[in-house]
Amino acid sequence: MKDRLEEKCAVFGIWGSSDAARKTYFGLFSLQHRGQEQSGIVTSDNGEMHSFKGTGLVSQIYNEDAIHSLKGKVAIGHNRYATSRGGGEEHAQPVVCTVVSKPEIQVAFAHNGNLPSVKNLEEFLNGRGMKTENLSDSELMAYSIDMYMKDGMDVADAVKSAYPLWTGAFSCVALSGNTLMAFRDPCGIRPLVMGKKKTATGEEIVFASETCALVVVGAEFEREILPGEMVVVNKNGITSHILAQATPKFDIFEFVYFARHDSDLMGKSVYEVRKNFGKILAREHKIEADIVVPVPETAMPAALGYAQASGIPFEMALSKNRYINRTFIEPTQ
Repeated sequence: MKDRLEEKCAVFGIWGSSDAARKTYFGLFSLQHRGQEQSGIVTSDNGEMHSFKGTGLVSQIYNEDAIHSLKGKVAIGHNRYATSRGGGEEHAQPVVCTVVSKPEIQVAFAHNGNLPSVKNLEEFLNGRGMKTENLSDSELMAYSIDMYMKDGMDVADAVKSAYPLWTGAFSCVALSGNTLMAFRDPCGIRPLVMGKKKTATGEEIVFASETCALVVVGAEFEREILPGEMVVVNKNGITSHILAQATPKFDIFEFVYFARHDSDLMGKSVYEVRKNFGKILAREHKIEADIVVPVPETAMPAALGYAQASGIPFEMALSKNRYINRTFIEPTQ
């Protein structure tokens, strides 16, 4: 049995940008709170893939040389908080697969979530002659898409075919050629949003785990990717495909703790939701106290709401060292 939650990562994707790699860097920087172990960016320059990955924080991994090496107008990125098979750099994402029968075709894949059962995936890949030992759940998903592309399918049809094999939580972005796509499990357990930005030469389409990443690249929030939906973006435009009936079961922990407080989830401000939690707590559990103190940093809106509803003064009695990153998602104590 695992003794900690291990399914929070960040994904980001952008289509139609002359500075795709740099904007993906900024998007991942704003989503650092979702994963601190590894980070990676893959771009496509008219089908030619360029990849850069490393261990550590976004600001530590990438430099100007790395950004300049990532050519192309389409990109996806990932910050990892280890889901399975440990935190080794060999499992860093995005995962890149080459279609053996057509080596000029590649697919890149990034996953936020966790598959508690990979039995169907392993049986499918084993049946196609592929060994699956030491592969993470995300890598198994990527190779299942790759396997269907070997049959001659384009990347969108390959995702549709592989989708029933995936059991669990997944909010993903994928890239092949100049096609970018984003898709979500039928429960919509992890967040995934889409934004747009008008430019002098057209329109940029952005996908991200949270709305805070749209703001930093200047994109306007368009909508959430629906549970069970796949959105495909290419030169022909934007298309939506419903791959499974939605049975929404969003993870409340995103609202309580994990998401950034300046993001919106399910049409609600994370900050306001946390503040309302505090107000309700004050009404349900009246106590006598001298002050209300937040335990930095996620509890601040809840403590503020509690103080306002109870009339007990709010004070900052604890101070977090601003140079320490999020400790909850450190791989060890």
